[in-house]
Amino acid sequence: MVKRQTWILLAFFLALAGFAIYQKYNPSTPAPDKNATPSVTIAPVEFLFAAGQGTVTSLSIESREGQSVRVERAAEGAWSLTKPFEAAADPSSAEAAASQVSALRILTRLDLDPADAGLKSPAYTLTVGFSDGKSFVVEVGDATPTGTGYYARKDGESLLVIDKDGLDALLNLLSTPPFLETPTPSPTPTEMPTETPTLEDSPGGTPTATKSP
Repeated sequence: MVKRQTWILLAFFLALAGFAIYQKYNPSTPAPDKNATPSVTIAPVEFLFAAGQGTVTSLSIESREGQSVRVERAAEGAWSLTKPFEAAADPSSAEAAASQVSALRILTRLDLDPADAGLKSPAYTLTVGFSDGKSFVVEVGDATPTGTGYYARKDGESLLVIDKDGLDALLNLLSTPPFLETPTPSPTPTEMPTETPTLEDSPGGTPTATKSP
C-alpha cells in the first residue's frame, strides 16, 4: 500500500515538473486588452522611379494627337525647352516638373490585357532621362473607372495604375509649356508734331507758325 502511494506521489511531482517546464518554454498568450486601440497597418508607398537613379535630366511628353513638349537640363543646371519650340525654360516650372516625375506613385499592379486599358494606342508617352544615364518610356492609357489613376506601363513591363493627380500635373505641360517669359518692351511714344515758323503772305510780312508733320 505504501509503495503504491509512493508511486502516485512520484507521478504527481513528475507531472508538476513537466508542466512547469512547459510553461517556461511556451508561455501563455495574454488575453487581448479590450480597451486597446487597434493598430493600423500602412502599406509602403511605391514610386514609379527609384530614388537611386539620380535627378531628372530630361522629360519628353507626347500625346496621341501629336502634341509634344520636351525640357532638358544642361550640365550647369540650366533648363531649356526644345519642343514645341526652342527657348529658355522657366527654371522653377522645370524643376517642379522634375520633382513631380520623381514623386509619381504606383497605386497598384494589375494582370490585365493592355488593350483593355487603352494601351494599344497610348494616350500619352513620357520619356524620362536621369543623371545615372538611364532613360525610361512610360505609356499612359485610359483613366481607371474610379478616376483615381491612369493605366500605364514602364518600358513595356507589367500593367500599373499611376496616381492621376501627379500625372495630370505633368500632362498640363502640353498646353502650357514652361518657357521663360521675357519682358515685352514698351512701345515708343508717338512723336508730337512740332510747330515751325514760316513766312506767309500777311500784312507787314509777320512770320506766322504753322504745324509741320
